[in-house]
Amino acid sequence: MSDSVTGNGTRSASSAGSVVARRELAVGGHGGVGMLEFVVALLIFSIGMMGLLSAQLAGKKAGHDASQRSVATALARDILERMRSNPGQISAYRIADTGGAGHRLPLPGADCDESSCTAAQLAAFDLWQWESRLLGEAEKYSDHNAGGLVLPRACITTDGGEVVVAISWLALAAAGPAPASVFCGTDDLEHTAAAGEVDGSTLGRSQLMIATFIGER
Repeated sequence: MSDSVTGNGTRSASSAGSVVARRELAVGGHGGVGMLEFVVALLIFSIGMMGLLSAQLAGKKAGHDASQRSVATALARDILERMRSNPGQISAYRIADTGGAGHRLPLPGADCDESSCTAAQLAAFDLWQWESRLLGEAEKYSDHNAGGLVLPRACITTDGGEVVVAISWLALAAAGPAPASVFCGTDDLEHTAAAGEVDGSTLGRSQLMIATFIGER
């Protein structure tokens, strides 16, 4: 009777040990699968975040370029309205590659906001004031221009009453061959890129052109 009990007791202990071993094996297996799932989830999350950041960067670039184009449009309309207000001096508004340290217009002979001017003086003052707005000199942040366009160049051509205003600026767009229609400021990009001031692989010039007719009187 006691041997039977002892035998049963031995079999029971062996069975219990097998159950514990199986449980430990199962726990170890589940732990490995959980870590693998965590690594995969982390990888997917990282890829998603990289995509989100890339989309945000592209959106900021597009927003900046759209803002610059809006400023250029307002500036082009501004100078055209000034020319319409002074139709006898249309040819006096001709400029080429205006803007930047090496392309600045001379100071006008009179301040037409403070005193009366002749038509010729008004044309010179209009261009000088317009160039200042082109460069954003009216808005300052830490002694730097905060308004206007980035490295702008402006060209105005006239042929009788036909007027073309072209404004180009440095844009956050992939650089490529300049379109044939871009004739204002393209050499400036090549110069600054050669001097190491801009990265020619990531920056390019955008241009806005407006053509109209202003009858000379």
